[in-house]
Amino acid sequence: MTKPSFLSIALLLFISSCNSQQDARTLAIAEKNAIETLKPGTIAATTGGWTMTAKIDGRDWKATSLMSPEAAGRYIGYYKDEYIGLPRFEQKYAQLGKKIIFKEGNAVDLSVSGDDNFYGGYSGEMEITKLNGDWLEAKFHFTATSHGSDRTIRVTDGFYRIQYGK
Repeated sequence: MTKPSFLSIALLLFISSCNSQQDARTLAIAEKNAIETLKPGTIAATTGGWTMTAKIDGRDWKATSLMSPEAAGRYIGYYKDEYIGLPRFEQKYAQLGKKIIFKEGNAVDLSVSGDDNFYGGYSGEMEITKLNGDWLEAKFHFTATSHGSDRTIRVTDGFYRIQYGK
């Protein structure tokens, strides 16, 4: 079969299959949303379970999934293509009221939608507010900047709940 004939047949098959494309498109969108909600290797965020919330420049933000601190070495919450990555408390040193001050070498990682820059939070803190068995809760806030931008991002009212050993 010649190349032009093959292309003509392929185009004809493509056009005739367009009627079923809506179902395939709907399925593809549902699969994409499921992947964005729960990235491979993460744990789904739930009310009363694994949770991370904050306000990013006043906008409510809520993680749909979190990475286990044992796997990542950090507390990382994801929402679509955004994430917040916090330094972690070593479980053996975790105690109520313990704080981590964000600074060079102990910063927060931040990625926000619509901005290709990578942000680091070098000011702010997080504090353990509750320890219950192997569950840890903490609050946090920070200001993030990037070498690639003049933008400053303020993250306030941060909260997370994670389970150690999972």
